Amino acid sequence: MPTRKGRETRKLVLESARALFREKGFQGVSIREIAKKVGMREASLYYYAPEGKEQLYVEVVKQELEAYREGMVQAIRGARPMLESQLRQVAAWFLTQTPPPLFRLFETDLQFLSQENREDVLARVFESLYSPLALVFRNAQIRGEIRVVDPIFLASQFLSTMVGMQHAQQAGLLTDANDALIDQTLDVLMNGLALDIGLEDDGEGEGEA
Repeated sequence: MPTRKGRETRKLVLESARALFREKGFQGVSIREIAKKVGMREASLYYYAPEGKEQLYVEVVKQELEAYREGMVQAIRGARPMLESQLRQVAAWFLTQTPPPLFRLFETDLQFLSQENREDVLARVFESLYSPLALVFRNAQIRGEIRVVDPIFLASQFLSTMVGMQHAQQAGLLTDANDALIDQTLDVLMNGLALDIGLEDDGEGEGEA
């Protein structure tokens, strides 16, 4: 069984690896760089990660995804059993978090992992991010709140919006308060963009001449 010092050192290894992976991506980080940041010899680092950099990367991603899953589930449980209330709680929680590592993961990092680890990470992405949201939309359909649309598609749209907003806030492109951003997001999602103009007037004019 690992000692307390061993557990603390391993935690430091993962925290150091996480910081470097977030900054540089999987390919931009070496095991030597991680060891240096931790303050240990490269050979010693393999005691905590026998499979090397890829093992650390996968563990870091899994930890981040699990933290997101727990956060979303807690937000959903704290809301009323109505779609808008649940999405509002999830959105409010999302905008207080660091963006999940999805963009870099899908665009670059994933291709450098072994097939087994790729499949494992993708399964965790679905389980942690898409599945809780898909269940929210599916339950809203069962309650008759919204029309039937693929819940995975709806979860993907909502998730993409939230992650995009996180990055836009970091870049200073969105400066409104979180509550205002959430109001706009839910208004578009629940009510759409199209204006309902002139439909009744068009019908009244038929047959006249």
